[in-house]
Amino acid sequence: MKQLITLSSGVLALSATFIENLEPVGPVFIGGLVVAWLALVVALIAALETISAIVKSRLKPEFDWSTGRGQKAAVVSKYSFVVGIVLVATVALGSWVRGRPRQSKPAPILCIRDGAP
Repeated sequence: MKQLITLSSGVLALSATFIENLEPVGPVFIGGLVVAWLALVVALIAALETISAIVKSRLKPEFDWSTGRGQKAAVVSKYSFVVGIVLVATVALGSWVRGRPRQSKPAPILCIRDGAP
């Protein structure tokens, strides 16, 4: 869970910091990035809830974190993290593809000698 918290917060921070480099063009890319951020925030909150349940199970042996709310939070954290990463990667790839300059053929070079091409 600690790794999910670290990775989720890192992806959130980096994508927010370098949003001008991502250049999400159009409502689909902007919406995808917003949904990705929401999924990563959900992953963070659910991972913190899982860690809280694990600590509670250590303090109270009768509480089993792996069968109740802690287990459900771990599943939510895992899947929302995957959704968030996939969406950030999709937005980045889409921005990269859209931002590449079009391949064009160079203009032919004409030599003009004595007024005739």
